[in-house]
Amino acid sequence: MEATEAPATEAPATEAPVAATAEPSDEGGMSFTLTTLTGETIDDSIISNNKLTMVNYWATWCGPCVGEIPDLQKINEEYADKGFSIIGVLIGDDDYDGARQFMSDTGVTYPVVLPEGVFYTLASGIQAIPTTMFFDSNGQQVGETQIGSMSYSNWVSLIDSLLSQVS
Repeated sequence: MEATEAPATEAPATEAPVAATAEPSDEGGMSFTLTTLTGETIDDSIISNNKLTMVNYWATWCGPCVGEIPDLQKINEEYADKGFSIIGVLIGDDDYDGARQFMSDTGVTYPVVLPEGVFYTLASGIQAIPTTMFFDSNGQQVGETQIGSMSYSNWVSLIDSLLSQVS
């Protein structure tokens, strides 16, 4: 499928996590408890309770990242009843207040966390953002890692395809 993607933006080095709980599970998936930028606690049930979870690494200074977030929020709303969820991971960005304001201004309701624990480990190989990965309910990666932003229609096509693989 031809994509109308924006190029990825180089990601700066990320500081080591301060505090998080994240352990590999006995089943080879992931186990974590993290606090979101809005102060809520999320854990691995966000993954285990859904067929497919998107993990989207982004930053407020990344034009392609912030450009696709309204589409991701729309997808999050439209696919909630299909066993789909999104976790945003703010990477290489210390502007937490700016990120919170952006989330509020754009109506983002999915959780956004810092790259701690398992999400720090996953971030270690990221060279550019946005970078997006998908995980099944067992915490296993599904499909290829997506680098760069995508249009709404391309995300929907990819998500539909991945959901059919895990259903």
